[in-house]
Amino acid sequence: MVFDCVQAPRGKSWLTRNRILLNGNPLWLTLPILRSANQKINEVKINREVNYKTKHLGTIKQAYARAEYFKEIFAFVENLYAEDYENASSFSLQIIKAICVKLKIDTEFIGVSEIISDDELSRLSGNSLILEICKKGGANDYLSGMGCLDFIQPDKFKEEGISFKFQKLLHLEYRQQIATVFQPNMSVLDILFNLGFEQSADIIGRGFFFDEVV
Repeated sequence: MVFDCVQAPRGKSWLTRNRILLNGNPLWLTLPILRSANQKINEVKINREVNYKTKHLGTIKQAYARAEYFKEIFAFVENLYAEDYENASSFSLQIIKAICVKLKIDTEFIGVSEIISDDELSRLSGNSLILEICKKGGANDYLSGMGCLDFIQPDKFKEEGISFKFQKLLHLEYRQQIATVFQPNMSVLDILFNLGFEQSADIIGRGFFFDEVV
């Protein structure tokens, strides 16, 4: 479920930027956007007057030109950037979908805006909103990040017959070009350029474990 209908975060966020590794150091790639007050995530437009595609591709090429799988992955990335995206959420989602296909991750993506009306959205928030999304999606299990401990209520999910698990990320290290110390929290592009699709799929598949809340 893609949380596309909630208010977009103000300031710098993962919605419009991600990190790659240049000369062994993290570097932000930022998507230029047109800001306005009280935007929903799916309303954030890309500023297409800025030539971000050429800039991004040039930076990515500079960062990974000597990586083992550069030729294969850069051709793939160029095709992704060839699309004409109108807003930030479509940019992100289409790239995520394309990468999932390459990594053989067979997941269906549904925008929350497709199943939650504006009226419901105005009445629901926090735990109640997430629980309603799970119910509308016919969920049997909910995998939660650790950043919602201030509002999430696992018992409410169990009352609805939905098992609740916290998702903990293991930073499994992999070979990074040039980096003397492993740098976690990179864009998926980093592992793809260094290991290619097949090896990346194996590493990513082993990168998560779940603690079930009793």
